Amino acid sequence: MNFYTNFNSDAVKHLISINILVYTAAFVFSQYKIESLLSLYHPLDERFEFYQILTHMFVHSKRLFLHIIFNMLALFMFGGQIETLLGVKKFIIIYFLSGILAALFQIIFNTGILYYFVQTLDFSQAKKMLDDLNEEQKINLYTSMYSPMMGASGAVSGIVGAFAKFFPEHKIFILPFPFPIAVRKALIIFIFGSLASAIFNFAPGVAHFAHIGGILSGYFIGSFFIKNERNIFY
Repeated sequence: MNFYTNFNSDAVKHLISINILVYTAAFVFSQYKIESLLSLYHPLDERFEFYQILTHMFVHSKRLFLHIIFNMLALFMFGGQIETLLGVKKFIIIYFLSGILAALFQIIFNTGILYYFVQTLDFSQAKKMLDDLNEEQKINLYTSMYSPMMGASGAVSGIVGAFAKFFPEHKIFILPFPFPIAVRKALIIFIFGSLASAIFNFAPGVAHFAHIGGILSGYFIGSFFIKNERNIFY
């Protein structure tokens, strides 16, 4: 597999450029609160706008520089191969559809938690559960539930998921393992790690179910496209 093809991938280069431009604009034009305008809020939130379903994929946290670095690095590493393999049109379909479905996964998860509190528990039970949390846990719960979604993570996860479908045995390095492992195995580990993090709130403020939803979406969309691309593997 030749990763030099990544340098010749037009869609990947354009997506990376747009993300960097939006990230830079958020700093330069901070008075316009670009992060707040483009991030995706829960549909029940009064700040929700329909266009945010797409725009949230192009805005990254100004407080965490690694957010955009890791996303763009993963897009560069895996996106070029998928674009070369399937063409620009199918690559774009995987990217944006995975991003949308990833956001939907996270919204469904958040809504499910809200439904549990409202429908399953009575007021006294819910109050007792919240009273048992310390201040940090309460802040983490609020952050996980009500913070708007931002970033290309879901869309990029979809590209990685598609990559795992087409090249399941390709070896990559993933922390904390000191040796390369197959992409397929790496994603299984990542999915279970994300699931555990979401359930036990190990990393509050991270849309873990968006990552899981993105990977699964990309994998299954790739499965759909692979039927017409089998000649590539012979």
